[in-house]
Amino acid sequence: MNLPNNINQIGKKCDFETALNVTGFGKYNLAQLVICCLLILAMYIDIFGFSVALPSVACDMQLNTAQQGLLSAVPLIGVMISSYAWGLCADTLGRRTTLLFAMPAGMLLNLGASLAPNYAALAALKFFSAGFTSSANAAGFVLLGESVPNRFRGRFMFLMASATMYVQLVICVIALPITSTSFTIDVSWLGLTYRPWRLLLQVICIPGIIGAIGMFFLKESPKFLLSKGKEEDAIDVLKVIYVWNRGLDRDTYPVKSIFLEETSMADNGHVSFLRKIWNQTAPLFQPPLLKNSLKLYYILLCAYMTSTGYTMWVPTMTNAYFDGEDRTGKVFCEVASTAATSTSNDTSTTDCDSVIKPMTLYAVMCYSGISGTLNIMLTFIVGPLGKRRTTILVFAIAIVSGIVLLFIRIPLMSIALFYFFLYVALILGNVNTYLVELNPTYLRGMATCLSVVVARGFGFFSVQLIASLLADHCTPMIAGYIVLIACEFF
Repeated sequence: MNLPNNINQIGKKCDFETALNVTGFGKYNLAQLVICCLLILAMYIDIFGFSVALPSVACDMQLNTAQQGLLSAVPLIGVMISSYAWGLCADTLGRRTTLLFAMPAGMLLNLGASLAPNYAALAALKFFSAGFTSSANAAGFVLLGESVPNRFRGRFMFLMASATMYVQLVICVIALPITSTSFTIDVSWLGLTYRPWRLLLQVICIPGIIGAIGMFFLKESPKFLLSKGKEEDAIDVLKVIYVWNRGLDRDTYPVKSIFLEETSMADNGHVSFLRKIWNQTAPLFQPPLLKNSLKLYYILLCAYMTSTGYTMWVPTMTNAYFDGEDRTGKVFCEVASTAATSTSNDTSTTDCDSVIKPMTLYAVMCYSGISGTLNIMLTFIVGPLGKRRTTILVFAIAIVSGIVLLFIRIPLMSIALFYFFLYVALILGNVNTYLVELNPTYLRGMATCLSVVVARGFGFFSVQLIASLLADHCTPMIAGYIVLIACEFF
């Protein structure tokens, strides 16, 4: 709590970053980190958590392959469509205000989805629940980044990004005891049969519910308030942070006036909704922001086309090495092609009581746990190494892992290299830090929400591409993804 060394040397009027540094670092920042991590975790659970329950849902509701594919894509579609709106809300109404409205609504819709009586109702509820919880990315990262001193900002962005890496681990830890049970409860007045997968969908709502409650105890971003011309409100928030962090009386906070060294938010009060969207989006793709926007969104495109696209194959590929057959002497693509072919040709009826295999959950837990741990390690590296060098390091490791993966014939090494190839997604923390630091306050919500559109949009496209090419064209396909990542260096 030594920011800055002598607060008595601070003038009564200063820039925002100096005023924020005076509040110190302590309980408020840590509480805000935990709450924002819970909210972003809830968003990713909403997107990926359903994939764990999907086999049981498909068996219970007797869904065909096309219906399963649409149902698994519905959360991604909801996120992509709604992100623009939440970016606009975060930049015009406020980061905290957006989260207070959207996250409780998302949790209620999630609970409703767990009691959906049929396929159509389930798909509709998942579409809207993911749409509302996606507000965590548009507003959560920005709220955290604008409320923590610059010295800790990069590390906090990485820690919040780590929550997204641990999401599958959290889901599988919750799912293991639930999916190992077997029960059936007839709920005739709702026209449904209550099974373990419904309980799973309800339990994984808990992080989001806790995070939404916690948000009531936090304050709006002081930088957002200042950008709206509400200087007194911004100073009041800074005083609250000061009291939480330093334990001193609010009247001892020395700053009396603050100013922003950037463009303030334009008054959009009397323009149409579409014009507001245009006003919040167009500046990101015009000088002087154009160059940085194109670079950052291309980095996201490279990372998430690779990571999201292949993530759905992590359990399948891992289990393919432990299915009792000898995989020694085979390269990764030989095993992957065989597994993909056998999966697509499997038309046998599955027992609903054992459709989710424990080995699949353990495999996903391993992948997710390592990913999150590496991301936390990066929070300690990014300071001395720098954001740019850290990003280059992550890309370089992914490229080398992908190249070696094509030739290595040792099973355990192939699994490890496959995992590290997908860990290119570890650049998320750096990219979000850049989006917060390089864009004006009034555009940051839209900038981060567009990162979701890019990441999930191209990720969804990549999932379909990999599914169609993996069985017969695995080697050239992986080589193509390696080239995609390598292009980042040019």
